[in-house]
Amino acid sequence: PSMSGGPPGDLYVVLSVKPHAIYDRQDYDLHCTVPINIAQAALGTEVDIPTFEGDETVRIPEGTQPGTQIKLRGRGVPRVNASGRGDLYVNIEVHVPGKMTKEQRRLFEQLREILPAAGEESQEGGLFGKVKN
Repeated sequence: PSMSGGPPGDLYVVLSVKPHAIYDRQDYDLHCTVPINIAQAALGTEVDIPTFEGDETVRIPEGTQPGTQIKLRGRGVPRVNASGRGDLYVNIEVHVPGKMTKEQRRLFEQLREILPAAGEESQEGGLFGKVKN
């Protein structure tokens, strides 16, 4: 009611949602970023992701590229006045070491000698072989 005896007015409620430390929300979907190292990306690994039901182990396949997104269906936010839930998207971020120990550097140098560089010829014929085919 009005303080001066007039008709009742409107009530405005303003909500502010704090950003979550792990997740970004987009509608009913949740997004999180998981950092892994080069070896984990190349060889594959498993990581535990916290969900509403507890930690869930997510398998990251070998050969995972930076920016890969893994979708966990139905692990997002529950839908209001409806059934089901949104999805949880796990975005893979591959970290390249900045400082390396002597042993790490030696191993990366060996790997550099074995792996073909981008655009160089490999078993698939390289960039020029693909263009030619």
